[in-house]
Amino acid sequence: MIIDSHVHLGEDYVFDEVNTEDELTKYYDEFNIDGGIIQPFLPRPYIKDHQEIHNRIAAYCKKMRPRKKFWGMASINPHFRPEDYDKEAERCIKELGFVAIKITTLGHACHPSSKDAYHVYEVCEALKVPLMIHTGNGVPFADPISVYWGAKDHPDVPVILAHAGSETFNQQARLLAEKLDNVYLEPSWCGTNAVKKMIASVGCSKILFSSDNLDQIPVELAKYRQIIKNEDDLEKVMWKNANDIFKLNL
Repeated sequence: MIIDSHVHLGEDYVFDEVNTEDELTKYYDEFNIDGGIIQPFLPRPYIKDHQEIHNRIAAYCKKMRPRKKFWGMASINPHFRPEDYDKEAERCIKELGFVAIKITTLGHACHPSSKDAYHVYEVCEALKVPLMIHTGNGVPFADPISVYWGAKDHPDVPVILAHAGSETFNQQARLLAEKLDNVYLEPSWCGTNAVKKMIASVGCSKILFSSDNLDQIPVELAKYRQIIKNEDDLEKVMWKNANDIFKLNL
């Protein structure tokens, strides 16, 4: 089984990218991926736009079952008024069945240990869901070290470092995962040497397979199949860790 922990749907108004439902279906069929955790690309900064893309993700997840196993991940601008943020987060988790929340540090212009970010941690803690945080491109906000205080102060919230700091900052991401039990690594876009060092530092139980970009799927698949020869460890990375962290009940 393969579960992609970082998938996008919709139109991104920050980075000018688009993924459609048909494209997701095509790629996941072509590469025999069983499902994934779908988050929005960055919508326009209005609560209505966030609601619309979350509804679209929920509809696609429902349409694809049981053939493919998809779940939603809410991505809400942390700078919205707290009452608006809380209402949409609760709706996504309790009504739409989403399994996590995302902070895109660069796109949201949000330091991951800022006051508004701390509110997101508190929401995740209350709703009992993991928090994914973009790391890598976009320093200083996206420097993994910037996640340290928030993750440390919220030990009950599983924190997934999207891109695991990418090529430039994966050493910092490794250090966080070593020091904090609640920090996990999602190393999309990291090279094989970086991922080997992550495995040597924290083992396969803290690493999640993901693509982020549909064209990146075959590269990420080949990367892990090249690095990890033990079948039990490969299964942890490809789906079992996601199953445990996101409580997918597979």
